[in-house]
Amino acid sequence: MRKTLSDSRYSFTQIEKLLAELRAATITIETPQFDFPIIGGLIDHVIPSPMTRPDPLTGGARNLWRVRLGIALVMLLEHDLSLYYDPAPIARLQHGISQAVARHVLSHKVVPTGGWYLDTVIVAVAGQASSQDMRNARRRLKEDAEDLRGIGLVLDGDRIKKSSACSS
Repeated sequence: MRKTLSDSRYSFTQIEKLLAELRAATITIETPQFDFPIIGGLIDHVIPSPMTRPDPLTGGARNLWRVRLGIALVMLLEHDLSLYYDPAPIARLQHGISQAVARHVLSHKVVPTGGWYLDTVIVAVAGQASSQDMRNARRRLKEDAEDLRGIGLVLDGDRIKKSSACSS
């Protein structure tokens, strides 16, 4: 998990903080299927597992974790798209906007003719932004263009599209 989050790895303290934030988050799902909204969390709890792996720091063993997913997250996952790509190259992108755009584009089966307009995708993942923020987002995407190409996404002027090798 630490390696997929970031090549520079996360410390145990950083992961504990992320887990606490996931535990504190609340999701509200409103659906016509139920008369009332479903209110729940992303994760319910984290406990040590009896399973162990070698600990490279101490030479001993370390327990793996059991993470109980919250019912609201489980419901979202049950209705989510099944995506089949390695998240590590996306996590390695330098800029968060590039990561968000890559996830957005890779999650779509139908590609608009000529690809997506960059500004449209930026607004889709980041919301309305000032003209300066839009320029910054476009610049950051261009800085990550080579790494995006490695993921199968091509920046072409004011558009982004899946490369032919990535079409699925």
